[in-house]
Amino acid sequence: MKTDQNNYIRRLKDKKEEALEFVMDEYFPLVKGIVTHILLPLERRELAEECISDVFLSVWLNAQKFRGESEADFRKWLCAIAKYRAIDFYRREKKRLEIPSSDNESMDICLPEESAEEQVLFKESTREMEKMLSLFSPTDRRIFIMKFFWGMPSEEISKKLGLTKSAVDNRIYRGKKQLVKGVISLGDGGK
Repeated sequence: MKTDQNNYIRRLKDKKEEALEFVMDEYFPLVKGIVTHILLPLERRELAEECISDVFLSVWLNAQKFRGESEADFRKWLCAIAKYRAIDFYRREKKRLEIPSSDNESMDICLPEESAEEQVLFKESTREMEKMLSLFSPTDRRIFIMKFFWGMPSEEISKKLGLTKSAVDNRIYRGKKQLVKGVISLGDGGK
């Protein structure tokens, strides 16, 4: 059965993926408008995109909780989810911005008991790593440092940064792809 204007609510409750796709296609402009309006003062497009994704994920996960029957009821429910998700994102981001950043700290360290050659190689690889991490947004940089240098699990990172665990995992995935692309282009002389 094809999802359409008449059955998308029931099919969404039945966890049919095409129903979610229909909802995203149909209501994306509405959700984007609500989220953008609330997050506009932060001037962070990627935060708005993340919030929009989170809204549709929330709709998918909570479809069973929707009690209305009509399209108007669904629209109100979706608008409420978008509004409150955006407010949550706004509050988390404002709180995060109040915490002093350690982005400007240098990673210039020397390990004791190493030969001069080992120290030079270590410093060179550290500079290369800093160069690659500088391509990331401040949030992505923090996530990578917390995950791969401090060994923090994604759940803990998400709590510290006020993001969802899936947002952290998505940023790690995209960052890894970006790093691999950067390593390959460095390896072939930037061609």
